[in-house]
Amino acid sequence: MKVDVNILKNPREKFLEFENLAKDYEKQGLFHTDLDEPAPDSYYPVDETYPYIPKGLKNKIVRSTYYKIARKYAKIINRQLCNLKIEGKQNLKGLKGAIITSNHFSEIDSFPIIEVAGNIMFVANETNNWKNFIGDIMRKIGFIPLPGNLNVRTMRKFNEAVSYYLKKGKKILIYPEQAMWREYTKPRPLQNGAFHYAVLNNVPIVPMFITIQPKAQPVDEQGRQNFGDYTLHILPPIYPKKDLSNKENENYMKMENYRLWKECYEKVYNKKLTYTTDKAVFEKNYAEYVDLLK
Repeated sequence: MKVDVNILKNPREKFLEFENLAKDYEKQGLFHTDLDEPAPDSYYPVDETYPYIPKGLKNKIVRSTYYKIARKYAKIINRQLCNLKIEGKQNLKGLKGAIITSNHFSEIDSFPIIEVAGNIMFVANETNNWKNFIGDIMRKIGFIPLPGNLNVRTMRKFNEAVSYYLKKGKKILIYPEQAMWREYTKPRPLQNGAFHYAVLNNVPIVPMFITIQPKAQPVDEQGRQNFGDYTLHILPPIYPKKDLSNKENENYMKMENYRLWKECYEKVYNKKLTYTTDKAVFEKNYAEYVDLLK
């Protein structure tokens, strides 16, 4: 299978622009803000007509076929672009319906998870419902878009789809950091969504964290930024506790997820996790993280 994987790289100047913007956003505490906004005409808005649960044998065959192709493509990318290593595969043993969380730092950071977790589903903002070939593939292999306007009827269909796939034993990937910051190595404070759906459907969270080691040659012959070498760490699953309320469980699972990511970050990079965020801003907006970062 011959694929030009290098087309996924960003020009060096674009990468540096995003890197500098991430540093600025970290200082301001804007951890969930995207570094670049998609053009309004680059994606299809999502409403209640979106086929969240495709019906019929034909759709099932199409999805299975496309997913097999996507998985082969993912393995090629994982080896040729980021020299992927995987740790903790035993933590997936016996797991069926579950929500996978991962740090979000690259256009290709879902490919390691596709390789290890099988036929997974994806949750992402509707701005990823692209009007191009890649968007078409995403829709065919299991994209569950979060509607931008949070319309009640559309959200009902979204919620039904998440529950449907979890009951079918599927794993669903949700990025709780929300925004993508290219090649950013730190775990960021988390949004509640992934943990809300885990509690609502009584399924575990499987936290995964990808660490990045820069290549000796950061730029290729065409002036494009090389992806770093990735290691996918599959961490122990987190289960809801029977003695906690739904809200308490959401917070417990979220903070335990963050704690495991932080622990992994500090072990691999051999340094304490800190942010450059203004102290008053961080303590106001992310107070629940303060004690963990001491």
